[in-house]
Amino acid sequence: MNSPIIDALEKKEKERAVHAHGSFPYEILKQLEAVLPDSMENTAETGCGRSTILFPNISKNHFAFCIDDHDYKDQSSVLYFEDSEMGIKDRVTWEFGPTQKTLPRYTHNCQYDCVLIDGPHGYPFPDMEYYFFYPHIKPGGYLIIDDIHIPSIGRMADILQEDAMWNFITLISTTAVLQRTEAEETPTFGDQWWTQDYNRRRVNPQMEFFLDDGQKLESFASRNARREKRENAPKHMKIFYKIRNLFG
Repeated sequence: MNSPIIDALEKKEKERAVHAHGSFPYEILKQLEAVLPDSMENTAETGCGRSTILFPNISKNHFAFCIDDHDYKDQSSVLYFEDSEMGIKDRVTWEFGPTQKTLPRYTHNCQYDCVLIDGPHGYPFPDMEYYFFYPHIKPGGYLIIDDIHIPSIGRMADILQEDAMWNFITLISTTAVLQRTEAEETPTFGDQWWTQDYNRRRVNPQMEFFLDDGQKLESFASRNARREKRENAPKHMKIFYKIRNLFG
């Protein structure tokens, strides 16, 4: 796996305390680094932590939408970044405040190569973050949705993985990675529910826009259940799962 940045970060900071809001495990970040391009122009995320160290190392301009938690001191996610030897400070633009307030009033002056949604997790806030970001993700750009094991976030990811605007790339533990296609975007002030493949595959078959193409994808809840089953399996079953994966 090619993840020199996170390998170096883990070596330097393995004993460093995680901030109050938790942080991406190193193993997930290593896989994300391997999936993403090693050079991007513009990236953004909601939240702050180890991912905020990764992005400016592979992006010329990174935009972080998060709470200003300097008052948390040694538990601060922002200080966690600022105190890191590997945090490239001059590549990060901060937009402090709840994303429920900052994103609706923010003017995006670029198209993003990658956006990570990892801010407030309660419904409907991840959906809201997606709404304000999706028109600004360029074709070929990546959308990363963290914590899809949370049912409401998993449902959003279920819908997007079947949407013509996105190709599902990979699931890394509970983090889904999608890539923007060339498909026309859903109008931000429209409706168009009947054009979205997730809905078309699940409506009454008698409806004229019903889509019977056999392309329903497995839900992230189902994938997560299978992952947990593998992780909690007895040792002999874990060996069986590894062999099965090797031979398909």
